[in-house]
Amino acid sequence: MRKLLAYSYSIGDPGHRQQFFAEVHHIVALTQAFGLLAWLVTVTLVLDAYGSARAPVLWGLPVMVITLAMTLRARALTPLLVSGALGALATAWAYRWFLNYSDHPGLWVLPLGIAISLAAAPVFCSLLNYLATACGCWLILAVGHFPAQPGHVNFYLGLVAVIGTLCIGAYLNVYFLTLRVNNYRVREELTALAFKDSVTGLNNRRKFTLDARAAQARTDATPLQFLMIDIDDFKVINDTLGHDAGDEVLQRTAEVIGRLSDGHLCGRLGGEEFGVVLAGSAEAARQFAALLLAEVQTACQPPRTVSIGIAELCKKSDLALSYRDADQALYAAKRAGKNRYAEAAPRLAIESTISG
Repeated sequence: MRKLLAYSYSIGDPGHRQQFFAEVHHIVALTQAFGLLAWLVTVTLVLDAYGSARAPVLWGLPVMVITLAMTLRARALTPLLVSGALGALATAWAYRWFLNYSDHPGLWVLPLGIAISLAAAPVFCSLLNYLATACGCWLILAVGHFPAQPGHVNFYLGLVAVIGTLCIGAYLNVYFLTLRVNNYRVREELTALAFKDSVTGLNNRRKFTLDARAAQARTDATPLQFLMIDIDDFKVINDTLGHDAGDEVLQRTAEVIGRLSDGHLCGRLGGEEFGVVLAGSAEAARQFAALLLAEVQTACQPPRTVSIGIAELCKKSDLALSYRDADQALYAAKRAGKNRYAEAAPRLAIESTISG
């Protein structure tokens, strides 16, 4: 509830704003279009009664069209909310011109104010923004045209209708806001399930592969190094100490990898294997691997070790080739005695040797 109350005056973080924009863009546009259509129908039905006052009454049309165009062209949540608020105020202003030339303006104020206030309730992702806009619409419509003067019963009945409408609108606004926030949280959880490894909290193989391919596709000149990391004798740990102990070793190893890889892509490839895509030179990869070997040993009690295979992540070759090169380097490290790293020959050199 405390997190939800924050949305009374804020429209959330970038992730929230992006999703809210996608959800409310068409709602704002349809609401404004419906308001424009209702205004056109109302004015058309009583246009003959205006005589020489037709032109002033029609001044509301371009204002409503402009705000609708702003909404259709909006590409982010903040300009969308601005155009939505201006659209509601423009609708109230257009009807205000209609009321100025009506014989009985007091008959129109309450139904128009109620309709505009309630229609705007689902649009806003901030309660304070909604209340400010709704109150502005009521002021535009009611000043000088309220059904009765203070002291009359009809005045207080009308005031009850205004306050009641604002309360219902606030409830609807909070209700739709709750749905959007809950929807966003569910999507976050589903994303975590789809892309995060449940044991270690690192990226799973699917997410790691997608991001590695995205890194390959970048056109900058920074070289990429792929490190394949495997926990030594992991099967022995599971068989002798149990899977709980194995999970603890996985988690502690993952913590070290995640901490040292800050700013670089890392993930669990499956079983006891992890991967890191490091943006930097081969020397930077060697330094990273040496530090990782030392950190893993101190992170686990009794000490555990890992073996690491290093290969260049070639941007012009299929990702599977870099996986294979790193995997071969990893097994070279295993054969050499474990708790060490080994490097694969650069793929360009291999291809040159083959072609030669």
